[in-house]
Parts: sequence; structure tokens; C-alpha cells
Amino acid sequence: MKNIAILACTMIREQNLCPGDAKCLVAFMHKEGEFERYKNEDAAIVGIMNCGGCEGNKNRAVCSLALLKSQLADLGENVDVLHIGTCIMKFCPRKEDIISAIKEKAGIEVIEGTHKY
Repeated sequence: MKNIAILACTMIREQNLCPGDAKCLVAFMHKEGEFERYKNEDAAIVGIMNCGGCEGNKNRAVCSLALLKSQLADLGENVDVLHIGTCIMKFCPRKEDIISAIKEKAGIEVIEGTHKY
């Protein structure tokens, strides 16, 4: 099974502009957008993390991923792939710094984007 985590924009989540991360979850359920690559695989979303906010340190996302990995390890699970949410890809002025830090330190595959909605 391929275990997937999503990195989402703190501001969009806090402002309820995407309640419950609905677009990412529906896209995953239908295997649309960047989730289409899992059409013929057994895959599950094991976590959704926040980026740390516009005023946050770019390494906050790296720390969030490390914490998620630690918690999943306690449950006998792991993260194979991290998707950078469409909210970050479309709207974040700091996305290049965040993505660069994640790719440098994550130790897993990083995919830019989730859905096309």
C-alpha cells in the first residue's frame, strides 16, 4: 500500500476556505488530478499537515512531516509520498522555499499538486 500525506496551506484551512480539505479528499477518492497516478495502486491518505503559516519558518513543514512520520511509526505505518496541496501551489508566495526545504529533507517522494478544481 502507498501511504500519502498532504501539505496544505494554514491560512486557507484556518479561514475555512476549504472546509475539511474536501477538494483534496474528493480528488483522491476519484483518483483525479495529481492523484490519478494511483488509479491502479492500493493507496491511502494517512495525514494532512499545515505548512506553518505565512509568518512561519520554511522548516515548519519539515518539522510537521517529521512529527507525522514519528506518530505513524508508533502505529506501524509510514509515509511514502507527500503531495504539496493545490492551495500552496496556486496561492503561496513562499512555495518555492517550502518545497525546496521539504524536498531536501523529507526523504520521500514529493509531488507538487493535488487536484485541478
